[in-house]
Amino acid sequence: MVKKGNNTSKQAKPNVIKQQYNKGKIAGVAARFLHLVRQLDDPRTGFCDYPLAEILFVAIIAVLCGSESDQDIATFGEAQIKWFRQFMPLKNGIPSHDTFRRIFMLLKPEVLQSAHDEIFRELRVRKRGRTNPKHYSIDGKASRGCYDTKGKSLLHTVSCWDRSNGISLGQLATKNDEGKEVGEYNTIPKLIKTLDIEDALITVDAGGCYAEITDAIIDGGGSYAITLKENQPTLHGIAKDVFEKHEQNNFSGVAVFQETSRGHGRVEERTYYAVPVPKDDERLGKWSGLKTLVMGRFRRSVNGGAATECIRFYISSVPCKKVKWLGQSLRGHWAIENGLHWVLDVTFGEDGNRTRRGNGAENWSILRRMALGMLNQVKGKMTIPNVKFRAAVDPDFRTEIIKKIVMR
Repeated sequence: MVKKGNNTSKQAKPNVIKQQYNKGKIAGVAARFLHLVRQLDDPRTGFCDYPLAEILFVAIIAVLCGSESDQDIATFGEAQIKWFRQFMPLKNGIPSHDTFRRIFMLLKPEVLQSAHDEIFRELRVRKRGRTNPKHYSIDGKASRGCYDTKGKSLLHTVSCWDRSNGISLGQLATKNDEGKEVGEYNTIPKLIKTLDIEDALITVDAGGCYAEITDAIIDGGGSYAITLKENQPTLHGIAKDVFEKHEQNNFSGVAVFQETSRGHGRVEERTYYAVPVPKDDERLGKWSGLKTLVMGRFRRSVNGGAATECIRFYISSVPCKKVKWLGQSLRGHWAIENGLHWVLDVTFGEDGNRTRRGNGAENWSILRRMALGMLNQVKGKMTIPNVKFRAAVDPDFRTEIIKKIVMR
């Protein structure tokens, strides 16, 4: 007769080594996070029941798990307080939603942005080809739910997106106005100066086609590829004339890259031509680092119908021999729309958020980008909504996310 008692006893014996290891890792996460936020300026004065580190930690995790309001954060914190106490003491429990609202209203966005940057600073960059630089996209976004009594949006941001790692490298608030005095024109150079763009290719749409922006990119050690439209009539005219002459010679001797994609009944053909800028043209002197003019010809047909065609021009500091990399990067620029802006609006509810007071809207925007960056590091083949849902319902998975990001 087999004695089951010994087997039962053996199975019930806890793995003390594993438990101690996990406790050590969790304590390390807490210490690491406290180190990250230790130097942040707390907008409150005097004695506070809730340390800033605890407030930010609860908020970041709650947003990562789907919270879309201050009330959501407080509710999630109360429901998961036992899990949170693995990392932080929370001697006074979870702050009320009013406390979260007040902190985000008072906290300077640059302070929260510095915490975001520090968390992702040491993120290991995925291997890239030796001949191609890093690729960062810069673009603006309006939060339409945050508006004043006249319906005008109160928050517009300019963001930099690292599509290889799926993280927002930085953002600055701006005004959604055209012209040289306000808006993205002035904000993009300021954003670039806050970033490490050494050996990176920066792509920007036509709204950023200004000499001051190319100056900032070249001064920062990066290169650029920028969409060119008629907001720069002189440069646009030069590019148009140059490519019309090459077209008359069937683009003989011109560097070219072509690719075709098919799907859902659509056939898209993209052809990129790259030529050196005209020599000794004084009109081009103000454009720092300008080496190449690019023309993109795009043809598209749907379900076998007649093809439509459009042509776009670009300027770049990258040599024309790298036309393949230029074409891929110019198309990849719009990953900032699909991977950042669309996800923030649809999955995180940013477009519907109506936070208006103080710095609340901008700080919430940074929290969402922080959460998205964390989720992108662990999602694998899952979608962002799916991995966010799993983090909300699976405490062990949530813990692994924190260990992976904070304990690199």
